[in-house]
Formats: sequence, C-alpha cells, structure tokens
Amino acid sequence: MHVVEISQSGEGLSAPMAQMRTWLDHHRIEPLFFELALLPERKIRFRLQFREASEAAAFTQAFQSEGFTPDNRSLAA
Repeated sequence: MHVVEISQSGEGLSAPMAQMRTWLDHHRIEPLFFELALLPERKIRFRLQFREASEAAAFTQAFQSEGFTPDNRSLAA
C-alpha cells in the first residue's frame, strides 16, 4: 500500500475535493481510503492510500502541478 499526503492552503473544500474525484475517475483509480484534516491557518491535508506505487506517483505529480504541497511522507510503502 502506498500513502500520499498533500496539503493546500485556502478556505474552499469542495473545489479541491471535486478536482481530485474528477482526476481519480478519469484515470480509473480508486484509492483504498481518502481522508482529510482541517489544520490551523486554513490549511487542508488530504491523505490517500493507493494499491500501486504508480497510482500514488501519478496522483502526487498531478496535484503538485496544481499547487498542492506534497507531504514528505508521500509514497510511503
């Protein structure tokens, strides 16, 4: 299993969640779990677990280019 944690600053929650769901659906990837945490200073952390390292890497790359910040623990096996 491969865990990805990314975060984003801002107030909106529905837009980034919809963006992730659209990307996952388009790539036919179903994470094993998807959770979020609301952190201080209006920061949102998303944590997803994938079956395959390639899925985790593709997700991380796609959302890093969209302005999300990958956590240092991304792609933990």
